[in-house]
Amino acid sequence: MRLCVIGAGAIGGYLAARLTAAGHRVSLLARGATLDALRTDGLTLCQGGETLTVHPNCSDDAGRIGVVDAVVVAVKGPALVSVGEVIGPLLGPATPVVFAMNGIPWWYDHARPDLPDSASRLLDPDGVLARAIGAHRAIGCVVDCPVRVERPGVVVCNSPDRGRFTLGEPDGSRSQRLVELSAVLESASMDVPPVDDIREAIWAKLIINLSRSPLAVLTGASERALAEDAGVSEIAVAMVDEAVAVAAVHGFRLEVDPRVMFAPEFRFHHRPSMLQDWDAGRPMEIDSIGMAVARFARAAEIATPVIDRVLALLALKARAAGLY
Repeated sequence: MRLCVIGAGAIGGYLAARLTAAGHRVSLLARGATLDALRTDGLTLCQGGETLTVHPNCSDDAGRIGVVDAVVVAVKGPALVSVGEVIGPLLGPATPVVFAMNGIPWWYDHARPDLPDSASRLLDPDGVLARAIGAHRAIGCVVDCPVRVERPGVVVCNSPDRGRFTLGEPDGSRSQRLVELSAVLESASMDVPPVDDIREAIWAKLIINLSRSPLAVLTGASERALAEDAGVSEIAVAMVDEAVAVAAVHGFRLEVDPRVMFAPEFRFHHRPSMLQDWDAGRPMEIDSIGMAVARFARAAEIATPVIDRVLALLALKARAAGLY
């Protein structure tokens, strides 16, 4: 299968490395120092004591890559709209676009006219993605793979386990393209279960990100360190409880066990991706991970005082640094 991965950061690098090693025709759309490193030294993935180096096709021009069978978007939320401005040459009449990203996706409203408020008004306010891609092309992807960029072109996975990439159609169908993409990623040493309701999987991951990432940026602590602090864990549990109530308004009854979610023995000394962005001076996924949940809560008249206060502190800190 001809694939293009947009974004050669942690998740995009992991996917491109695994897919290339499995023999698929992979192109990477990258730029700057990362593109230079990929062209010079290739793409390296370090995981479980093993090092894998591959040499996928790389470019900063989608026109040089041309139409592919599927696109995987693996950029951070703040860069998402810019994808709509460059993705056109990659898309044929039936090319699906997998969004392997954190938080509420821009296409969240698609095929769900019953939902209160609109994610697209926050995440695609000018309709760039809707026009350039269209929600009908979108396939949701929930990522469970603790990775980081060691340096341009070098990605490190902090777990020896296979990365998990849950796929689902926004309309809940078990489409042929979903089945095919799941098989392709499975062939590249990843766990890729297709699900009937990708939004439920999104919420299940979102409450984890929401309860850790903002607190990690505010404290500078790893996931394990957050879990080891009883006071911070109380804040995180309150955020989860509030987010679960919001998810229920959307029809998702999430089963949450705080003893497992916040037990230090189940956490890695991993710096969440939002904290990695802060460390690197990059804009953070505050809207898709946090503000979207707060907007949904207001639309449903649900009180989320702890989420609101944490997000207020996070936004202030990010704005002061020019990152939000």
